[in-house]
Amino acid sequence: MTNDQHPTLDDDGRWVEQAGRRLANLGFELVEADRVAGDPASHLILAFRPAPTLHHFDPETVDCWTCDSGRGKAVKLDRESHYPISSEYSWGPISVVDRMGVANQFLSFGGALRAQMTPEATVLIDFSSHAPILRGSGHSQAVDPLGAEAGAFFARIKVPIDFVPGAEALVASASPLTLYCAFIQNVRDRLTQARGLREANRWLAEWSSRESQRMESSAAEQWQAAADLRQQLDAAEAIARE
Repeated sequence: MTNDQHPTLDDDGRWVEQAGRRLANLGFELVEADRVAGDPASHLILAFRPAPTLHHFDPETVDCWTCDSGRGKAVKLDRESHYPISSEYSWGPISVVDRMGVANQFLSFGGALRAQMTPEATVLIDFSSHAPILRGSGHSQAVDPLGAEAGAFFARIKVPIDFVPGAEALVASASPLTLYCAFIQNVRDRLTQARGLREANRWLAEWSSRESQRMESSAAEQWQAAADLRQQLDAAEAIARE
């Protein structure tokens, strides 16, 4: 079947049309990668409308991180931001907030950010990534079982970032897929080293085994880059703990 029958967000020229179609009755949607349909990326799309619909979650702001000269920078987007936008966003949390201050949280390994205002004055935003985007806590969604693991992984890499010069730039230079591979390796190795933990988390052990095989085969360059990155971060973390 064609993309017209099953719209994807892979076409830069039609992404606004496709996102608007998907969000006709929603405030946001997490669209998983669909390699069969020709879109290998995950997408978090959302709409800032001129007035809340009162029929579903109505986003008014989104908070995320970008990288500026190797340093993380917090960014907030709302209807008053300057559009269109075509840039990159960094790893970490994405927080989508409505007019009541209620938030839906996501975790991402970074990717591309684009946003545009439609003729109807709706702002459409697309966070895309070649790594998964994970659901965190929120009002309108179930938590992804990998969310807590990803949060713990991000917390760990913040240790050398906070204390060792150059560590933040090192992580910032890694591609989203490299960071995702580092995450998989971290989960796999931690469970391998602790039998009790592995037995208590069999689904996680099985996931890390399957995903390790898949990524080592399909993304060998990023898999090796992830191993190198982890080695450098471990050395930096050891320095930070001295």
